[in-house]
Amino acid sequence: MISPGRVLGVILGTIFVSIGAGACGGSGSKSTSTKTHAAPATTTAPAVPTTPTAGGGTAAVTTGPVRGTLRGQNHAPRVKQSWGYSVTVTDAGGHPLSGTVDIEFVYGRQVVGHDTPPTHPVTNGHWHDTLTFPAAAVGEPLTFQAVVHTSAGSITLDWPIKVRQ
Repeated sequence: MISPGRVLGVILGTIFVSIGAGACGGSGSKSTSTKTHAAPATTTAPAVPTTPTAGGGTAAVTTGPVRGTLRGQNHAPRVKQSWGYSVTVTDAGGHPLSGTVDIEFVYGRQVVGHDTPPTHPVTNGHWHDTLTFPAAAVGEPLTFQAVVHTSAGSITLDWPIKVRQ
């Protein structure tokens, strides 16, 4: 098992290689729309500000059968320092749901990287972890994305970040 605070150098290194390849165009881009998708019980969180700031906030889905929140330590993680985040998920009645969460990194509208391992357990409605970003991520406008899967459905929560020195 990989310990909390692991370095994302390999993941983000892949992101920057993928960004160059993705800039050439392609049909595999993933939408970060703020609407509910046609697939059963799949929702995308409302958009949060696209200009990351040092402040916090919450990305949340507050309608549908699955409700969730994503809270990051801030929108401007510092290179080589632990950055904490948490995911909370409930049903429409506020009861905690268990399932999994996939951690992805999005550049523009395309998924360009995943956490290692990419999927984590959500137990009794909660998941918390820390990440450490490498110097190669400094200044790149990324979206930290948590895709939560439960027996009641799935939701996608977006958190824009811009890594700084």
